[in-house]
Order: sequence, then C-alpha cells, then structure tokens
Amino acid sequence: MKKKINISVIGTGLMGLQHIRAIKKSNKAILHSIVGVNKKIKVISKEYKVKMFNNINSLIKNDKPDAVIISTPTQLHEVHAKAFLKEKIPVLLEKPISYDVKSAKKIINFSKLYKTPLLIGYHRRHNTILSKVKKIILSKKLGKIVSVNVICWLYKHKEYFKEKWRVKKGGGPLGINLVHDIDTVCYLFGPVKYVQAFTSSKVRKFNVEDTATVNLVFKSGALCTLNVSDTIVGPWSYELTAGENPVYPITDQSAYFIGGTSGSLQFPNIKNWYYPKDRSWWNKISFKVDKIKKDTNTLVNQIDHFSDVVLKRSKPKVKGVDGLISLKIFNAIKKSAINGKKIKV
Repeated sequence: MKKKINISVIGTGLMGLQHIRAIKKSNKAILHSIVGVNKKIKVISKEYKVKMFNNINSLIKNDKPDAVIISTPTQLHEVHAKAFLKEKIPVLLEKPISYDVKSAKKIINFSKLYKTPLLIGYHRRHNTILSKVKKIILSKKLGKIVSVNVICWLYKHKEYFKEKWRVKKGGGPLGINLVHDIDTVCYLFGPVKYVQAFTSSKVRKFNVEDTATVNLVFKSGALCTLNVSDTIVGPWSYELTAGENPVYPITDQSAYFIGGTSGSLQFPNIKNWYYPKDRSWWNKISFKVDKIKKDTNTLVNQIDHFSDVVLKRSKPKVKGVDGLISLKIFNAIKKSAINGKKIKV
C-alpha cells in the first residue's frame, strides 16, 4: 500500500496556495499537480516544480491524481466536485460546500453514488486545541452548557478591499469569517434549531455588512451569540488567538467563552473557571490554565487526515453533510438579517 498519496490542487488563489504549502509540509502526501486559470499559475508551477493544467478535463484525461483539493470559486464547486467523484477520485472541497442547498445535495449524492470520499475544508476541526475543548465538554466538567459567546473582531486594512468582490454581497465578514465559527459551534454543541441575525454597514458603507450579531438556539436548549466585525480594533478573534496562521500576530486573549452549570471555559487560550467548593457568587472563583501548545499545522493536519481517508485508514472528520448543515444555517442567517425575524433551521 502507498505511504503517500498524490494530490492535485484545483484553484490557485489564496486558499489554493495555502493547500499547496500544506501538502509540501505533509509526510503523507505529494503535490501531484495544480489546475488554474489565473496569471500566477506558471509562476507557482515553476516555484514548486509541479505539473500544471488549465482545466480539470485535461487533468482527468491525461494524468489522474489519487485525490484532489478543490479551492475554486463557490459557484464552480458542484461542477468540479461531481467531475472528480464520477471518476472515483476522493475530494476535499473548500468551504462553503456550494452556493445553495440543492447544489450541495447533488454533490453529496454523487459521493454516495460513486462510493467516493467527500470531505469539507473546515480545517479548525483538525486543531489540537479544538479537540481538547471537545473532550472537556464531553467530560461534563462544565456541567450543562447554558450559553456561549463568540467574538470575531478583525480590523481589515483598506488594501484588503481592493478586491472588488469583497465590497459586494457575500464578501463581508459573515461569509468570509463567520462560516468557520458556525461549523465550530455545531461541532462543539450540536444541532442548531433557530437563528436570528442583525447586520450593519454603517462604518464602511459598502453594499455588504461590516458588522453582524447572530443569535443561535441549539436543540439542547443552549444559547449562543456570535459577534463579527471587520471595523473594530481588538484582540478577540479565533484568527488572532489560535495561532493557526502565522500571517496574523498572535495575542494571548481568547475568542470563545462557554458557560456551564459547573464551570466556564475560554479558548483558544484555554482557561477553566470553577468553584473549588460550593457554587455561589459569595465564594471566590478559581481557574486552571491549560498550557496546550498552539497548533500552527492545522492545514497540514487536514492533509494528513485526508491522506488517511484516501488510504482507508480513517473515516472523514468533516463530511459533506456537515457542509450542508453549515450552509443551511448560513442561509437562515442571511434570511433573518433581511427581516430581523427568528428563523427555524
């Protein structure tokens, strides 16, 4: 059996480049080829000494890889994913799974029909910190989870908005940043029953939100508030606190705050708050810091996991259905942001 798998990266934009670099760092995968239409593809091909193709049909016809990572625009996800799944080539598909629920279901059905793995690129699930938090929640150390607060404040420089699609619908912090947080809270706290959202574009005055507040009600009864903004200066966001991406200067703060009947937890800088004796606000509350090492190899971990799935050594951590769930929640958020009403997922 092969020790390493050959992976082709479809799409050579920002995320495509990150996947290329992750594959090069992986001990379980080899960069087979790249497929793209942008002007940089020749430069990338030369830099990484890898074959390039201008379209997926040419790749499939002439030199099939063991697996592919698709990081093309969302509108192309269905066409690209189905083409590879039909050839029984396993797919790691960047988030979101597709542009609408109907399209997402077609992709999932192709995976089932051709009995070929389909994974979705919610890479946070491969972070050792998130795995640790999940274990703490399952251990019941926090008691019954009552409420969750998530902050995602990332001030984006004006240079960021030179890409015109970032100032139009779909290019705001809801679609770019909060989609990861939606998957994270679903992974940690289970199915969502209701959503309600409010957005604002008062600061930048673009045709897309710059700030949003989203309220979730989980089927467990727990409540969650997610606040996202690209106009606020502050150290509280997963991106600035988890250390996953070396591009961002890391802070010693946290972005997630979980409240339970027996204790509370904050992360990525894990700190567990609890009463040593009787639970009462009259007593002094204590805390324990978990000095788990920051995981800077989350994308590499994802590649390694994908390789294990392809070699049938592991089952997918993030399946197509997980991408569908996140998409349904995101669609409900967008609908609620328009009418301000509570929407059932």
